Amino acid sequence: MTHSIQPKNLLAGLGLALLILSSPIAVYVWRLMGFAPQAYREHPLLLITITNGFSILLLIGIYYRFWVRLRQLEQDNDNSRFLSPEIRDRQQAELQEQNFVSVILDTANALITVLDQQGRIIRFNQTCERLTGYSFEEVKGKYIWDLFLIPEDIECVKTIIKELQACNFPNEHENYWIARDGTRRLIYWYNRVLLDDNSAVKYLIGIGIDITERQQAEKMRRQLERQQELSQLQLRFFSLVSHEFRTPLSTILASVQLLQICPNKFSPDKKIRNLQRIESAAKRLRQMLDNILTINRAETGQLEFQPTRVNLEQFCQGILAEIPRNPDNPYNLNLVRQADCSRACLDEQLLRSILINLLTNAIKYSPPGSTIDLRLTCTTTEVDFQVCDQGIGILADDIPHIFEAFYRGKNIDSIPGSGLGLTVAQTCVIVHGGTISVTSEHGVGTTFTVTIPGEVISQV
Repeated sequence: MTHSIQPKNLLAGLGLALLILSSPIAVYVWRLMGFAPQAYREHPLLLITITNGFSILLLIGIYYRFWVRLRQLEQDNDNSRFLSPEIRDRQQAELQEQNFVSVILDTANALITVLDQQGRIIRFNQTCERLTGYSFEEVKGKYIWDLFLIPEDIECVKTIIKELQACNFPNEHENYWIARDGTRRLIYWYNRVLLDDNSAVKYLIGIGIDITERQQAEKMRRQLERQQELSQLQLRFFSLVSHEFRTPLSTILASVQLLQICPNKFSPDKKIRNLQRIESAAKRLRQMLDNILTINRAETGQLEFQPTRVNLEQFCQGILAEIPRNPDNPYNLNLVRQADCSRACLDEQLLRSILINLLTNAIKYSPPGSTIDLRLTCTTTEVDFQVCDQGIGILADDIPHIFEAFYRGKNIDSIPGSGLGLTVAQTCVIVHGGTISVTSEHGVGTTFTVTIPGEVISQV
């Protein structure tokens, strides 16, 4: 068993030893002072006074020297022995807490960094070491953007640190870290700060999770979904196109056969009507082929934009004349010019696809004998086209989806169509840098508005 040395016991022992030794020492001092040996026998009180005084002085000096040394030894061995139990317990608890926190930081499966106010590293746990290949001693005191960040992320991280310095926390962000071997890992960070007693920012704390595998899995999932969507689109495309192609081809074949079998039995009016049916079906086939080619070029990045000076009024008149006339569904097409304008810089082929598809849809979903207006409005900086019909209208639930490929409204019943016309129109508008919008009321009619920016030259 080990016993601690008690200072009061040491003092008592030293005092006793000095009292034993003080008498001969005092006699020696007495002689140095010039007194004869018989004098201390004649003056015993003086001898005792000198002896005691010398003993006390010697005791104080030796004890002080010994006490200082003893304190040093005791502090080196166990500084807490001379502390009160409350203070000793609190210090032990703090030490245990520090060790506990240190173990958590080093064993956590998250990246934990502690930075000073300027962004220099002052703590770097073992997860960070394993991910980067750098030890804490190698990165200590260095700026985080000098070691791990790719150039594209440096300014973003510096901005986040400035926000933390301004006590705007917590915040979250993602950025790449580059390891010693050059590999990149995408890290999701949750950042906070530690304040001092004056509520000033003392440390910046970042807790990161490696989401590289999660990102790759998400990317693969999106690719798989995209492939599934493409497969479904292809199936719908072939189904719709085959049906849409079959109808006009059947019309063409039937009309031609009638003209061939009974060439002399048809009046001139009936021959013209059959020829119009053939023409209408052929134009319908051509329009479907144009739409398919336009979408394909857009998705492959081959849809060219070649703007030229276009006489707007003449162009619109030509579009109206190009629309096929169906003798079984007569309608009125009007061009309404709402401002004086002559030429604008537009792509004729793309503009043709926009207007043809909008007008064809208006005709398709309008009752026989209705009126369809193509309205032309010009300003010095843009051109507006509006196609207004008096058709069945679009249901409110369908409006957000009408520009999706192959999408068709719920109220179309048996009206034929491929669901590509509005997709093509929107694609050509976007290439122009313009916008397309729709307003519709079920059973009343629909208005599509196309706005294309560009310099317009007025006739006036």
